[in-house]
Amino acid sequence: MSRKIGLSVGRHLRFWGSRGAESADYYLRAIEIGDHGGVFLRTFSVPERVGGFGLLVGVGAAVWPVLTDHTGASLPCPLRTLTGVPCPACGLTTAAIALVRGEVGAAFGANPLIFGLAALVVAVVPLVVLRAAGVLGPPRPWSPNRRRWVARLIGLLAVASWLFQLHRLGFGRAT
Repeated sequence: MSRKIGLSVGRHLRFWGSRGAESADYYLRAIEIGDHGGVFLRTFSVPERVGGFGLLVGVGAAVWPVLTDHTGASLPCPLRTLTGVPCPACGLTTAAIALVRGEVGAAFGANPLIFGLAALVVAVVPLVVLRAAGVLGPPRPWSPNRRRWVARLIGLLAVASWLFQLHRLGFGRAT
């Protein structure tokens, strides 16, 4: 790995402002050490991170029923338990478990947002593999306009999911 790529990653870290200059310099040193068989750090784009989270959700959805069937434990929605009002994410665990089991109708009935997360996983896993293999370059930072557009889209999806959950579960009907 060349110094040029390391500097590009350092600029990427500084651009997003998620880490200070000292921290970005630390990561540059970590990348330079990677040239000698040590640590290698690659930044991930937001879709890659969300897709990775979705992959973990899928693994958790495959394991969770095994734990709950033997222990009887469950994970209720804290907002709905305290107030009786469902949150936009209500039903995502149930939807993920249903989707992993192949029950598409039940997954949609619990929370349709699970299909967006599943689609992101299907798109992101090959992308990460191709980037790790060196076929594709590192992710580029999004422009401020694109970040605003995506933030609005996510907000709209959250409101739509909340309205869906309010329709499905109603107000004040605690689990």
